[in-house]
Amino acid sequence: MKEKLNLSEIAFKLVLLLFFASFYLLAISFPEKSKSFPQLIALFSLVMIVISLMMDFTRKGTETAEITDVDDTELKVLDEKARKAKKKRFYKAWGIILVAAAAGFLGGFLFTAFFFFLGFALIFGKRENLPKNIFVAVGMTVIIYFSFQWIMDVPLLHGILW
Repeated sequence: MKEKLNLSEIAFKLVLLLFFASFYLLAISFPEKSKSFPQLIALFSLVMIVISLMMDFTRKGTETAEITDVDDTELKVLDEKARKAKKKRFYKAWGIILVAAAAGFLGGFLFTAFFFFLGFALIFGKRENLPKNIFVAVGMTVIIYFSFQWIMDVPLLHGILW
């Protein structure tokens, strides 16, 4: 059977699109130094939402298979395993976020960004991709540092250690 467009998901994306567009327009009246960050977030969000909407409308219907010859008790066991795995991923993700935030109190936002990227690379990445994931974590931290520190003149190393 063919998968149809999820209208509630598309409606939610359109509401988000309007929200971030109004957020971008609202930031125009901010002072020069303080408007670049909200506009950057709004612009990035707008681009991501537009790309997501384009993918929704251009995606061909995918075939979904129906489950046959499976007992209801087997499905319940599979659902329970999936639920436990999802719960475990949720707690791991929140652990990474909290550790990264604690690191931010010590060294500032740059520490938070680095430990956030590194934590997700180590916990959720595959072992064979570990060097590439660590390289991406370091690269993203450097990009964040240059874009905030030099382009927007926002100091990132302000924590207890500094």
